[in-house]
This record gives sequence, C-alpha cells and structure tokens, in this order.
Amino acid sequence: MFLFLGALWLHIGMLALARKTYTGNSMRMLRSSAAYLIVLMSHLLIALEFAAGFKWSHSLGLGGFVHVPGEDWMDLFYFSLVNITTLGLGDIYPTGHLRALAGIESLTGFLLISCTAQFIFETLHKPLRLRIDGAPL
Repeated sequence: MFLFLGALWLHIGMLALARKTYTGNSMRMLRSSAAYLIVLMSHLLIALEFAAGFKWSHSLGLGGFVHVPGEDWMDLFYFSLVNITTLGLGDIYPTGHLRALAGIESLTGFLLISCTAQFIFETLHKPLRLRIDGAPL
C-alpha cells in the first residue's frame, strides 16, 4: 500500500514538474525533451522504489526470487523495471508473498504508464500559439 501511494504521489509530482517545464513556446523542442526526461526519471525512480520494497520484504522472510544469480540490487532493479512496465519476461520471478507485491507493482505500472501516455498525447497535440506578427508567445 505504501509503495503504491509513494509511487503515485511521486509520479503525480513529476508529471506536474514536467508540465511546468513544458509550458511556454520558446525553445519548444528543448522544453519537451526536458519534460519527457523528467517523466522517464519518474518511472526509473518508481522502479527503484519497488526494488527497495522487494529487498526489504525479502529481508523480512516474505519470499524470494527464482533464477536470480545473486539477488543484488541490479537484479532487483532489473526485475522491477520488467515488472513495472508489465513486460514480464519471466526469467526472474518472485516466490512467497513477494508475488503479491509484484502484482501491485504491475498494476501501479499500468496506471502510471497510462498517465504518462495522456501527458505525452497532450503535449504532442498542443498547438503552438503565435502572436499576431507570427512570433511564438
């Protein structure tokens, strides 16, 4: 529950920052690139948050992972990225109660990717407003 809420609040905040960064017509390509990088960073931070959740849950004895060479941070981050994008390759999979956490992460990822898709749609379809003399506002 805390991971979901933390991910949601982080993503909403990062989307607000991305919208603020995108606003304005000067240097539109640079602004849109910066905004999209902010959104990408949001997804990466959320995957890192869930990886930390998997590590902590594993330390509590709530489950583990199958086919993981070392269960180090990179393995957990990789699993989290694959899971939050709902890709689900299956080369690493959780056991025990970590399966429920993985399901919550997948649902969270689906929700956040939908929010990101809406943001990208809005920014790509936002018309360029011009002054009467034809210069950008």
